[in-house]
Amino acid sequence: MPRPLRIAALQPRTFEAAEHARGWEALLARVDQAIGGHALLVLPEAAVPGWALLSREAAAALSLPSESAWTGPLAERARRAGCAIAAGIVSTDADGALRNELVLFGPDGREVARAGERDAFGWFTPGRGPVVAEIEGVRIGLVVGRDLARRGLIRDLAGAQLLIAAAAPRGAGRGLANDASVESDLLESRAALLGAWAIVGGKAGSEGGIVRYAGSAGVIDPAGQWSVRAPAGESGVVSTEIDLEAPPGPAIDVAGLPPDSVARSPGEPFRGEVAAVAFDARPSAVESMERVRALVHGAVTAGARLVVLPDLAGTDPRAVTATETLPFLEALSADCGATIFAGLAERAEGLTYKSAYAIEDGRVIAAHRQSVLDRDERAAGFHAGEDAPSTVRTRYGLVGLLCGAEGLVLPAPSGAGITAWCAGDAAAPVAGAARAIAIEDGVAVAAAGSASRAGGAFVVDAAGRILAATPPGEASVATARLL
Repeated sequence: MPRPLRIAALQPRTFEAAEHARGWEALLARVDQAIGGHALLVLPEAAVPGWALLSREAAAALSLPSESAWTGPLAERARRAGCAIAAGIVSTDADGALRNELVLFGPDGREVARAGERDAFGWFTPGRGPVVAEIEGVRIGLVVGRDLARRGLIRDLAGAQLLIAAAAPRGAGRGLANDASVESDLLESRAALLGAWAIVGGKAGSEGGIVRYAGSAGVIDPAGQWSVRAPAGESGVVSTEIDLEAPPGPAIDVAGLPPDSVARSPGEPFRGEVAAVAFDARPSAVESMERVRALVHGAVTAGARLVVLPDLAGTDPRAVTATETLPFLEALSADCGATIFAGLAERAEGLTYKSAYAIEDGRVIAAHRQSVLDRDERAAGFHAGEDAPSTVRTRYGLVGLLCGAEGLVLPAPSGAGITAWCAGDAAAPVAGAARAIAIEDGVAVAAAGSASRAGGAFVVDAAGRILAATPPGEASVATARLL
């Protein structure tokens, strides 16, 4: 039965750290205006005293009040309104160490849980990482900042019905469109993978001359789509009602995955033009292959020599199979001189797998059976392969090969200069997952998804910046030169 919950995310305008007293008064006034009628109110990352503190010494010179000066008034407001409050704060240890944290107060005003940014940046000291808490039977995951890009989040927060992120979206956009921050992309992907609602506070303005915020306080549904979202340049509050019985749960069973404890080392960086193709296979095999031919030739004409196609099988074991399609792709590779990667259905010994193939000089040079399946792929009757993803030696160097759901939860193969991800219609938005691979593993990614809203094709550099992206919902090619 439905469990409606009214939740809100705050988007205050920024103040410089030296103005922390005035900023704190303005923030409390915003809380007082927004809290009524809600079960949960979420404040942004480092809501007090601000994120851009520059150094421990600079923070110490501000003569900041004790943490209780911030947490006390928030706890009291939570108790008075009967509304849980999640607030991003910067805590200071006795020795002056700064921690980027997210504190959750229950509707009775008591502190329920506290997450700390484990992958801390610059002036911050590493914290405890993501945590799971519970309020009135609702499992809530808490995550801070750069931890959104870490696969440990998936394991630690699986089973959460609601994900609260202290990760105020920054104004670093996607390609020329400049329409999505890293934090927004990551949060979309994580919400869908966990099968949970997600909420994040935002900021309007800039701090310290080093960061401009992209707004985007809002709520994301369990499919990774924004339910409500604030614009970039305005302060205010966004509010919506969610149904806690709607989340389907994690798309991937992470309990059986091997621990990700081995350090990965990127290889010699790939340099040159690379292309990723967004495409959905069509009922007519002839029509599908002719469209693939046109897209690959378009990529090669634009200068690409590595071309990544999506997982073309989708959730239909009878769809695009290796037996029917590999001869065509081999001929296409020989004709255009490109190294092509594609995901296909493979039938062997009475079982059907999803396999990724690397094709060069008119022949298959490597194949890999997808080792992690999402719920839809398992329901369709696919079987998982037993081998972990590995690298492929091409004429352009070592390329990591990931297929389908592997890109959501597994690391890039060690030693790769670039990772080719035949994503297809993945269980979470492809952009955020591709950026997470790049950021965590320090390797460029060419990710080829479906033409759905959550799909698309992306070329991402090793820092997680999107260099090229296909238009949303279109079968097209993203090409970029990696330097």
